[in-house]
Amino acid sequence: MNRRRAAEGFTLRLAMTPMIDVVFLLLVFFVCTVRFERNEKVYQLDLPARGATADPLALQDGPLQVIVGLRDGDRCSIELRAEGVHRTAENFDALAATMEQLRRRPGVADGLFESSHPILVVPSAGSQWQDAVDGFNAAVRAGYANIGFAESK
Repeated sequence: MNRRRAAEGFTLRLAMTPMIDVVFLLLVFFVCTVRFERNEKVYQLDLPARGATADPLALQDGPLQVIVGLRDGDRCSIELRAEGVHRTAENFDALAATMEQLRRRPGVADGLFESSHPILVVPSAGSQWQDAVDGFNAAVRAGYANIGFAESK
């Protein structure tokens, strides 16, 4: 009988129905188990060039320093210092106005510093604590958000 089948050109056929059933079962399984996440976002990430050794946490610009000097009677000396900036103010209201002029506004091409630029209030040795706090308050009134205190040099 085997010789007769070989002589007739017997061919082996695959049953396609069970294979199609398995494919549809896998398709239904993956469709039912997939999770579409809402609020997925794509973040822009610019990587440095290969071989770059710059410190990624270093500030590009130095902080704007508010140097509060010693009190002479009812006035104290107030200076604003940064790279390329050196200004004095007569009182803390004038300091707030000067700092507001230096602050960059959204949509306007004026000012030197963003509102998130670091501000350091540096009271000189022997100055009153209230003067340092007034310098801090002037920076807040001018619209800056990243303000801190530093020791005098």
